[in-house]
Amino acid sequence: MFGIDIIFRIAGIGIVIAIVNQVLKKVDREEITTLTTLAGTVIVLLIVLDMIAQLFSTLKNMFGLF
Repeated sequence: MFGIDIIFRIAGIGIVIAIVNQVLKKVDREEITTLTTLAGTVIVLLIVLDMIAQLFSTLKNMFGLF
């Protein structure tokens, strides 16, 4: 269910966002740099929230709740 691929996916998003931020800083686009950082954070949070939802669903099924 949860494997090492999730960690690699989150790390990959972080690396891509870091590279994009460095490029944008070189061309003096600080406001867009902030937006890309925010977008990357939101994407990672959505991935983590999906994992937490799956965890609660699994626990609910395991203990026979509702």
